[in-house]
Amino acid sequence: MPPLSSKAANALLALALFGLLVPNGIFLYCFATDPAAVRGVLTNPLALVFVAEAFFLMILFAWLIKKAGLKQPGGLAFVVMSLIGSMAFSVPAALYLWAKNEKRNAGTETG
Repeated sequence: MPPLSSKAANALLALALFGLLVPNGIFLYCFATDPAAVRGVLTNPLALVFVAEAFFLMILFAWLIKKAGLKQPGGLAFVVMSLIGSMAFSVPAALYLWAKNEKRNAGTETG
């Protein structure tokens, strides 16, 4: 992965935090205040298409991560992050962590 500027790394971190807090916060709020609405969404065939697509993309990205040999986070960690915080969290968080690890590894190779 090419090195990122600190501005780009901070933007990825901000996007990851947004993805963790906003979509999950809305879901948890709705689940706590109106669980029947959440059950209604989960029985809606159109909504299930979007859920299935998210799971498909999560598995595809985890496979691509494994094929690319990316570590910290690897494919399994990416799946866990996706399940905990959605793809809106896991994609920028993984990019941030890879860039951070790449920068750290580049520093140890030259020193």
